[in-house]
Amino acid sequence: MLDPYLKALDLCYFEVGEAFKGLAIENVWKRPNPRLLSVGELAGHMAYWEAVRYAGENEDGSATRDLSNCKISSPLLDNRFGYYTSTVDTGPTEKQQALTAEQVANELQRIHKAAMGYLKERNPDMASPAPYWHSNYGDLLNYVAFHNAYHTGQMYSVRHLLGEEPPDN
Repeated sequence: MLDPYLKALDLCYFEVGEAFKGLAIENVWKRPNPRLLSVGELAGHMAYWEAVRYAGENEDGSATRDLSNCKISSPLLDNRFGYYTSTVDTGPTEKQQALTAEQVANELQRIHKAAMGYLKERNPDMASPAPYWHSNYGDLLNYVAFHNAYHTGQMYSVRHLLGEEPPDN
């Protein structure tokens, strides 16, 4: 029952890859406005939630948002990327800003694949309660597909606002 959801999420990540094609290095972490997030910050947000939802686990097996207990590590994973307000008020670290468009895209894809691997291992019943969600895994995975598509659209918009012409938009 998990496979249809994973296929939808993989399709979302195909489109994320398209959003990064040709992205100028100087625009990865650049905001078109101080209150709008950069492409890199949006990628960090997507990566954070997939990592903590599917690979964040306490010793007792319960879910956690504590990245020190996350089975995935990456410079792209940062608690500040959890929510808009914590991201917009702080911005990326120097280590994150050193990542190129290709590196951010590759890290995002790697985190997605690893998180989906952990989800497959868990193989949850789609009707069972999901971590950090008000409903079940089926509803969460439907939302995650929407969430990722929404933020991918924002990436395209950021690129347009910075004067870029992304491919296939």
